[in-house]
Amino acid sequence: MAIGYYKLKRKLNVNGTVKDVYVAKVARANVVDTDILAEEIAAMCTASEGDVLMVLRNMEHVIKNHLSKGDVVKLSSLGTFSPTIRAKAVDKADDVNQFSIESTGINFKPTQRLLNGVREAGVWLADKRIMKAIVRKKAGNE
Repeated sequence: MAIGYYKLKRKLNVNGTVKDVYVAKVARANVVDTDILAEEIAAMCTASEGDVLMVLRNMEHVIKNHLSKGDVVKLSSLGTFSPTIRAKAVDKADDVNQFSIESTGINFKPTQRLLNGVREAGVWLADKRIMKAIVRKKAGNE
C-alpha cells in the first residue's frame, strides 16, 4: 500500500517577488465511512457488523461528551484527542472571556505506531497532470 500524490503549481511571494513553485499534495482516494469500517472490523473478529457499528457510533458520542467537558481522550491504539480553542488577543486580562474565543475544535495526535504505519506506506504518483492551485478570494473582496 502506498499514498498517492499529484503535483500542484502554486505562486509563492518571496520578498515581493512572485514565482511559480511546485509541491506534492495527497491525492485522496476514497472516503471510508463508519459502515465500511464496521464491515472490515467484523470480518477480522467474531463480532457482527451491527455490533461493531453500534460500538463505533457509541464511541463517537462518548468521545464527544468527554471533549465537551474539556477532557483529553486517549485511545491507546489510535492516539489522543484534545479539545482546542482559538482566541483573539486582548489588552486586559478582564477582557478574556467567552466573547474573545473565536472557535473551538479538536486536536488529534496519533500514536507512534499509527504514525509509523502511515510513514512506512510509501508514496506513488497517482496523477501525472500538474494541477493549478485554486485562488480563493477573501470575503468582502469583490
